[in-house]
Amino acid sequence: MKQGYEDVFSELQSDYISLCLEYAENKAEEVFAYLYRTETMRMFNAFFRVDGRILAASQVDTSCSEDEFMEVGRDDISKLEEICREYDTATPNELKIHYDAKTRKYDAVVSYEDYSVKDKVTPFQVFMKWLKEEKEK
Repeated sequence: MKQGYEDVFSELQSDYISLCLEYAENKAEEVFAYLYRTETMRMFNAFFRVDGRILAASQVDTSCSEDEFMEVGRDDISKLEEICREYDTATPNELKIHYDAKTRKYDAVVSYEDYSVKDKVTPFQVFMKWLKEEKEK
């Protein structure tokens, strides 16, 4: 792996956080962004904590287009693939990003496993499970 990969990868994660904050019109206390990719599939989705409540993107009171938000997030997955090619590193299949607006810190969970084949679950099922877990906290 070439030097500088971590910086570029972190910048991409920051771009996703910015996209989500813009969509939520900076009302989100927390952002939860989910990316999934394989050679044949791309998925992006997000949910938010707003006024103490976990809300799916469709539930956020925003003037932004949800379809455009999802499309930009999904299209930006190609940037992840380009970065990994450029830095000669494996491309993750899954990325979960959690951002806390109060502390302005984020963490990410990266996975290189294609669970959709092994576990026969869809990325949407995994995303909805994550959303449910956060609602139950």
